[in-house]
Amino acid sequence: MGVFGRRRRSTDEGTAPTTVALAGAGAIAVVHALAAPAAGCQVVAVASAGGSSARHLAGQLDEQQAHRVRHVRIDELPAGADLLVVASPPATHAALVAQGLAGGADVLVEKPFTTTLADADELVGLAAEPGPLLRCAENLLHAPAWRAFAAHRSGMGPLQHLSARTLQPPPTWGHFTQPLEAGGVLFDLGPHALALVIGAAAEPVVGVAATLSSSRDDGADDDAVVRLRFASGLVASVDVSWTSPDTEWSLQAASPDGVARLELYPDVLVELDGEPVTLPDRHPSAPDPALERMGYVDQLRDTASAADGHPAPGQTPEQARDVLEVICAAYASAGSGGDEVALPFTGDRTRTPQQLWRG
Repeated sequence: MGVFGRRRRSTDEGTAPTTVALAGAGAIAVVHALAAPAAGCQVVAVASAGGSSARHLAGQLDEQQAHRVRHVRIDELPAGADLLVVASPPATHAALVAQGLAGGADVLVEKPFTTTLADADELVGLAAEPGPLLRCAENLLHAPAWRAFAAHRSGMGPLQHLSARTLQPPPTWGHFTQPLEAGGVLFDLGPHALALVIGAAAEPVVGVAATLSSSRDDGADDDAVVRLRFASGLVASVDVSWTSPDTEWSLQAASPDGVARLELYPDVLVELDGEPVTLPDRHPSAPDPALERMGYVDQLRDTASAADGHPAPGQTPEQARDVLEVICAAYASAGSGGDEVALPFTGDRTRTPQQLWRG
């Protein structure tokens, strides 16, 4: 097996669909399952910790698709599939990614990448070995709106302003209803905003300062204000919250040569130098246009292309670790009263973000 993972199988009719196994059967696993057919993929197996939710999802997919979807045990993954999508709670990510790679499957792991930087370091090392491909599922980096934003940003020159807001009501499903031990809103929702801000800046983060607050019974953060200082001196602001009554996901960048604004919720909107940009849907077969507009269809397509050795967008393990490093630095900063923490992060890499904040 080459460094790009397994090759897609060929048939007399052409290249066979990429087969997908799902680790997890919650809301985000359902999103991947819905996006799969439009991406040229087939979900063939589903597993979950307890088994009942996977059995239910496999049955639903059996009714919707023209091929059998098996319910399997977690320890049976990747169950012979080409691609394992890890969409289980974050504490399980490291072990399932390692299991999938060892089983010969390419792996797409949901964010947050891992719960500690030590686990992230281990996965980066595994991904560097010859064998299957590992990517982190930062779907927004595959969204058509982000691609238009990024293309314009590349001609804007050094930025003078960069900010992002990811605000929404608290989640009320899945593991979010249980005590959150690794981290709260910045750990879970923050990776989206941070990935876009770091991508827009296109330079290294050298310092992070943050304030966090919590109104949750478990003490996990549900409000975060983060300041990223980049190598050029640019300072970007990132606001992330689970306490907003309304949802807003937005990104703004400005330089002497141009302005770019991206909105992803409540509606998708791209404005370049003040002019709105029309983004036609390219995958009309998707059951919901949001699956394309939020990048889920192209995320699967791009992961399959990268696994075949073709250049394709996507968040690499190193980039996912960079995002987690910013997150850990932010929690450490909040724990020290908001003092800036320098990057690369030199704190304890075995501690979760919540532990870096609360001690």
